[in-house]
Amino acid sequence: MSHPSWPFLPTEVGVEVNLQEHEQEVLENLIVDLRHLLMADAHDALRRLKPPAHPDNEEAEAAYRELVDDDMLRSRLDLLDVIDHGMNGATLDEEGVGAWMQGLNMIRLVLGERLELDGADLQSHELPEGPATFLYEWTGELLEFLVRAASG
Repeated sequence: MSHPSWPFLPTEVGVEVNLQEHEQEVLENLIVDLRHLLMADAHDALRRLKPPAHPDNEEAEAAYRELVDDDMLRSRLDLLDVIDHGMNGATLDEEGVGAWMQGLNMIRLVLGERLELDGADLQSHELPEGPATFLYEWTGELLEFLVRAASG
């Protein structure tokens, strides 16, 4: 049974994006902010998106980053484009659902880093109060609704 105010609705051909206008505006702002961070590539908030592959070997890490960073950036920007272009009522196929899930998770990782959350914080549910926490929880709810809609 679908509910018209849910942000994602299952359909016979995929998942319909059903975000309210104010939700679209908030998500658009998050996307713009994340695009800027990704392009700057030096912000601490990106740390969870770029864990070291070779933490004990600077030379190997530099070679790895040289090899993958451009492709990873392009891939992440593409994910944000899928969300940006689909938030106004698109019907997502399986690939689109996957892109939205990855993109929302990416946004949550950056918000979690900005909030300095660790596993203990998430287990105890002791999140700091404020707008970033609201956005972190809201994007988590969006992700949960998307998973439910995609699961039928």
